[in-house]
Amino acid sequence: MFRYEWLNISILQGWGSFLYHYGATLEVNGMVGYLCPERLSSYLHDARAMQKYVADALKIHENKRYVMGAFFENNHWMLVVFCLEDYYACILDSLQAEKKEMKIIEELKLSWILNCVQCGKRHLTRKNELECKIIKCPQQPRSYECGYYVMKWMYDITVNYSKRKDSLENCVSGSNMTAQDMDQARELCSKFCKDNLQCG
Repeated sequence: MFRYEWLNISILQGWGSFLYHYGATLEVNGMVGYLCPERLSSYLHDARAMQKYVADALKIHENKRYVMGAFFENNHWMLVVFCLEDYYACILDSLQAEKKEMKIIEELKLSWILNCVQCGKRHLTRKNELECKIIKCPQQPRSYECGYYVMKWMYDITVNYSKRKDSLENCVSGSNMTAQDMDQARELCSKFCKDNLQCG
């Protein structure tokens, strides 16, 4: 189930919930917020609803350091991370060698503007302009591993990076994931599903 197929969206939805509760045990919940991957990916058929959802979520999590969520575009899972302290968003894409236009970038910028208006920041020029960066990150060697990369990044940002003082780019720009890293991601996913998901 976890070795040769793309991850189902329900697993990624649950993964964010799991990390939220797991983060509470590590006292990092005040640092990280999570976005629903289904609603984040809805810009493909309902951009306005997606913009409002993200704007509302950013307002709720305005005191967090990072707000992140998986999104699906071009048959590929990626991760967006809002770095709220520095007014920019990072996109982690494990297939950067495949040149592609990301439709989500414009929607993220519009979501940010809407959030600024809702928060009464319309006159603060720098805070109204969201810079979206596609940052250097580990690259997948095969076509079916994108979901595991996203899960591993979410885990590392929550557990290992949320309290570090250096930038997110410095944290995730290391070498590609090893077989051991991928095994860890699969084990985390398998344990999470076994402990939290029931098959009907």
